[in-house]
Amino acid sequence: MRQAAVEVKVTVWLLLGLGLAYLALGIVIVATSEASPRTVILPIASVILGGLVAGGLALRMPSSRFFGFGVAALLAILHAFLLLGSTVIWFKIFSGLVAAGYVYTIVLLNSGPMRRYLYGATA
Repeated sequence: MRQAAVEVKVTVWLLLGLGLAYLALGIVIVATSEASPRTVILPIASVILGGLVAGGLALRMPSSRFFGFGVAALLAILHAFLLLGSTVIWFKIFSGLVAAGYVYTIVLLNSGPMRRYLYGATA
């Protein structure tokens, strides 16, 4: 992973970081309001799914690229709906940035350096 291209490293950090940021927001919501602890189930799932894809990319598993497309697309759509459904401006800004981060992750998963990293010279 040390000799990996910048695109690969950024993709791994985006998959982990976006999920952790969403989890931190969920914890803040539960701690500061009367929200149910079930509020953090979806952020925990996003951390787990992002971690699985990031781990697969770090281990050079080509199938993790396709799984990453699905996870990033699903979470980008989720945050786009959260953006549309929220009434608090800070939640709208957060959801918009996270959705854009997942869309950028999809772009990076389809980049040439990512394919060369996973498939070698045959890419």
